[in-house]
Amino acid sequence: MNLVSLLWHLQTTDNELDDKTKRAHQVDHALANDPNLVATRAADDDAQKRLSALRAQMRDRELEAKTLDAKIKGIEERLYSGRVTNPKELDSVEKDLQMHKRQRSTLDDKLLELMDAVDHAQEFADEKAGAFKHADGTRARDLKQLARERDALAARLTELNAEREQTRTALNADALRTYDQLRKTKAGRAVAQIKRDACGACGVGTPTGLVHRAREGNEIVLCSGCGRILTA
Repeated sequence: MNLVSLLWHLQTTDNELDDKTKRAHQVDHALANDPNLVATRAADDDAQKRLSALRAQMRDRELEAKTLDAKIKGIEERLYSGRVTNPKELDSVEKDLQMHKRQRSTLDDKLLELMDAVDHAQEFADEKAGAFKHADGTRARDLKQLARERDALAARLTELNAEREQTRTALNADALRTYDQLRKTKAGRAVAQIKRDACGACGVGTPTGLVHRAREGNEIVLCSGCGRILTA
């Protein structure tokens, strides 16, 4: 390869290195993080906590109902046993019985509401659990693919770095200095191809004499418009 061909090859190698390095970082990030899995796990946890809380309320209300039933039964046994004969005491016991029955009726309504809430919470929890299971399965498949891609990228980056060093070794210090400076200041594009007698980067026309010199490739010819190295 002549001088400019080597510089063009170096730029091609550097550009692929940049792309592969960027993708390698993305793959590493994807291997370490999965926002969708985190979100579905959190939704599943929240749904299960909500369901558990409602079930706990159900158990508390059911225990409360048993306690009321026992009280009502005790009052009824006392009321109908014949042991209470005093009219005022009978009236007090009767009022006490009615109060507890009203409480029991209100509690029944609450239990029905809770039963309905538990059913809906169970459906919602099942839905979220299914979503998490699906996301977890997808994540497992993605991890395998990402791991394969990571290994392939690592191998290719090793090849590219070796190729880059080999190409840079073949270039003289002045050419490398010009190339490196332009690569920094021209967004990674130090070398531009001439297309239809114009710079392929900025579009400024290139005189025939410069096109000929760039085509020979034995010296660095710079575009008069953007200052990039020209190759034909």
